[in-house]
Amino acid sequence: METQTQVQQNPVITTNPNVKVIKRYQNRKLYDTQQSCYVTLEDIAKMIRANEEVLVIDNKTKKDITSSTLTQIIFEAEKKAKNYISIDTLREIIQTGTGSISSYLEKKMNKVLQSAEGEQVEVGAYVKELLDNTTRSFDDIQRKIENRLAQAGKGAIGNVKENLNQLQQKLTNIESKIKEFSLDN
Repeated sequence: METQTQVQQNPVITTNPNVKVIKRYQNRKLYDTQQSCYVTLEDIAKMIRANEEVLVIDNKTKKDITSSTLTQIIFEAEKKAKNYISIDTLREIIQTGTGSISSYLEKKMNKVLQSAEGEQVEVGAYVKELLDNTTRSFDDIQRKIENRLAQAGKGAIGNVKENLNQLQQKLTNIESKIKEFSLDN
């Protein structure tokens, strides 16, 4: 990656022209320097979803605050979510080291990496629940597709197949009668 970011205490230096630089002012307004307009956290989330590279800097100190801004976006999304992280998982995050999500995820990822080396590892309840939900969703979609295909076989598509079979049968009969007529003459 061409983007270079110096240590948090020093100003940010960017060499990649494709990086979207967002300035955060003291009044907490966010300014897109490429589009020359103010943006919201939701706008930044849309940029990230569109695989745009975003760099958020504090306008006064010139520090890179991208990480804290993205964390804020995640926090806001979590407040709006229908399904919250389980209380057990939240407790586990708080009990793990500093109580930060990043340190919790780092420890979980280290365990997963260890499992790749053949060690048995306990996967966090949240990750297991996420995988289970994804599997259930996939199974539901597959079941719906199979039901629709089965119904399509009974509906108009099924009638077309039946009509084609009947036409094939009639064509075979006509061909055999033509052959009989040719042999007779």
